[in-house]
Amino acid sequence: METVVFIMRCLVILLFTWLCVRITGKRSISQLTSYEFAALMIMANVAAEPLVYKISSKAFLGSLTIALGAVIIGWMSLQKWFYNFDAKPDIIVVNGKVDREALKRNRMNLPFLLSLLRLQGYARISDVEFAILEPNGNLSVIPKSQSRPVTPNDLKLETKYEGISLPLIIEGEVQYNNLRFANLDTSWIIQEIKKHGAAGAEDVFLAELDTTGKLHVDLFSHPVNARPGTF
Repeated sequence: METVVFIMRCLVILLFTWLCVRITGKRSISQLTSYEFAALMIMANVAAEPLVYKISSKAFLGSLTIALGAVIIGWMSLQKWFYNFDAKPDIIVVNGKVDREALKRNRMNLPFLLSLLRLQGYARISDVEFAILEPNGNLSVIPKSQSRPVTPNDLKLETKYEGISLPLIIEGEVQYNNLRFANLDTSWIIQEIKKHGAAGAEDVFLAELDTTGKLHVDLFSHPVNARPGTF
C-alpha cells in the first residue's frame, strides 16, 4: 500500500509541476531567459520535497508562488525600463572579425564560437557579417551577401504565394475551427473525402487544404509502398 501511495504522490507532483511550468510559458529549454531558468531550477527542488518529506502543501504553494513570480517578472520584462536590466544581445562577430572583449564578457572561448558557427553552416568566420549572441544563449548569424544562398529575388524571379496548409481532419477528427476559418462546412469536407474513397471522417488519417484550394487526403487504409532502410 505504501508503494501505491508513493507512486500516486509522484504522479500528483509531476502533474502539478507540469501545470506550473506551463504557467510560465510555452518556450523550450533552449529558449528560456535567465529568470525563467532560475525559476525552473528552484521549482524542481521545491516540487520534489514531498517525495522525501511527505509534506505536499508547502511544495504546492512554493511551486505555484515561483511560477507566478516568473510570470510577473515576464510581465515586467515587457516594460522599457527592464530592457537594460536583463541580458541584452551581444555582437560577437563584426564584418568577419571576432570581438574579443565580447567573448570575454560572455565567458565564451574561440573554439566554442567556431563550433556554434559550424552548426549554423559557416565553416569560416570571414563569411560572417554579424554573429549575435541572443539573451537566451542562441547565436544568430547574418552572413555576408556573397556567402548567403541565392534567393529568387537575387535572380529577379517571380514566385507564387506559399502559405501554410490547413489541416481539416486529423486522425478521424474534423477540425471545425479550421473549417470555419476556411469558410467551409462539414458537408463540403465529407463530399470531398468521399471522392478519395473515404466513407466518413473516421476513415481519414489526415486531410489538408493547401493555399491553392486543393485538398490532400491520406486514408488509414492507404498502404505504405516503400519504407526507408535503417539510418
